[in-house]
Order: sequence, then C-alpha cells, then structure tokens
Amino acid sequence: MRYESKGRPSEVKIPTVVVYKKPTGKKYYMLVTESEVDNILNPPKRKPLIPEGCDIVDIGIGKSFIKSFKKQYNIK
Repeated sequence: MRYESKGRPSEVKIPTVVVYKKPTGKKYYMLVTESEVDNILNPPKRKPLIPEGCDIVDIGIGKSFIKSFKKQYNIK
C-alpha cells in the first residue's frame, strides 16, 4: 500500500540555463542549474555559480533553452 504525505505536494524544479563568456576568449560556456535567476544575477550570490569576471550573454528558464542555446552559440 502506498502512503501519500500530507500537505503541499513537492514542486518540480525548472532548470535555469545560463550562457556566459570568459573575459579573455571567444568561447561560450553553458551552465544548467536549478537555482533561481535572482541567485545568478545578484553578484554576491553568483560567485559560486559562475566564475568571477565572466560576462553573462543569455539566460533562459526551461529545458527547451538547452538545445536552443547549444545550437545558437555552438556549444558542445
């Protein structure tokens, strides 16, 4: 028998996709994380997520952006 827990059901985390570029170089990098966009854009909080000094090129919310950004920025 399966028991359901009481209360609010757990939420499905939607991935946040970030494309960034290091200050020296032309190569683009992609980060897929389940943290919120505010944690990425806020400089004190973004330190562990994206290396310091990198420029954020594009941000998207959802799985569909992974394939789209890989094709657009030629990321393997």
